[in-house]
Amino acid sequence: MLPKVRTIVYASDIAEGSRPAFRMAVEQAVRNEAHIIFLHAIEPPVTDADAMIRDYLISQAQLKHTRQLMDQYRAKIEQRISDFLESEIPSDIKLKQAPQIEVRIGKPDTVIVDVARNQNADLIVMGDRGGSTASRIFLGSTTQKVIQQTSIPVLIVPLKGK
Repeated sequence: MLPKVRTIVYASDIAEGSRPAFRMAVEQAVRNEAHIIFLHAIEPPVTDADAMIRDYLISQAQLKHTRQLMDQYRAKIEQRISDFLESEIPSDIKLKQAPQIEVRIGKPDTVIVDVARNQNADLIVMGDRGGSTASRIFLGSTTQKVIQQTSIPVLIVPLKGK
């Protein structure tokens, strides 16, 4: 028996050119009557200056700033989903339900794997921009890291440009 796809985690960097990957996630959701979780992971600050600012900010101010940042991302994602559905999906085709938006702070590969596991996802859909051979050797790619950390099937959509 073929596995049933009920929940799809679509992992997005929300950069220009990521539409083909979302298109594939929507196609899979329509085909399988599945639910899409649109996930964006925000890389945590890593410089010494960022760490100092984080350490010295009053916790409530930092929390408020983080909430505002996440709300801005959610609004941007909602608009992108709306634009996509309006421009690319025929009116006779419907998603089972509107995509659920998740914005999390953390290393993208870890966030993707954790959300997929916690949401009992049946499929992860993500784009891959390629990158240079050197960057893949020394840093790896988010896509490669996700594949190495999960047993959930990952559908990779090649993307062009940045």
